[in-house]
Amino acid sequence: MADAYEERRQQLEWQRGDAHIEHEAHRKSMSEQVGIIGSFSNAAMRSPGIAAAGATAALLGFFSANYKVIAGTAGQLFFNEALLAFGASALLTVLAPGLAYFSQLGFLWSLGSEAFHWERPFVRPTRKSAAYNYVGITFQVLAIAVVLGSIVLLMLGGWRFLLLARFVSERNLLP
Repeated sequence: MADAYEERRQQLEWQRGDAHIEHEAHRKSMSEQVGIIGSFSNAAMRSPGIAAAGATAALLGFFSANYKVIAGTAGQLFFNEALLAFGASALLTVLAPGLAYFSQLGFLWSLGSEAFHWERPFVRPTRKSAAYNYVGITFQVLAIAVVLGSIVLLMLGGWRFLLLARFVSERNLLP
């Protein structure tokens, strides 16, 4: 009987050790997620913003060099459309990291809301963690849609800029 008791005690001790390992792995995963929040929201979404800002500067420079030719003509419509598309692209690029930030927070809060147990499985999802996970997924999908929208607007603005350049070049008025 003492052997059975000792064996059961040893099994519980091993299970407790396994639970500690699993709990610590879960905590480590959460701390790694915090570091990812900042880098994720900045690195992946910076490029469309930089491109939109550069395109806007190029468009404004082109317009100022050809103002007399463009003002009051159909070329001004091309300019306005390109400027609007580049500005909207830059605005979406500013919005996207915020959405990505909230998505990562949703995932982090989901991990933080999971319940620790001393029996397998040691970390279990809860109703609250599932809700936070849904929030994270929703914001993640929104961030992806906003970044794709920013890229589409950037391409649309570039196309309108090309139409403006063609408009000016057809009149042989490039300086």
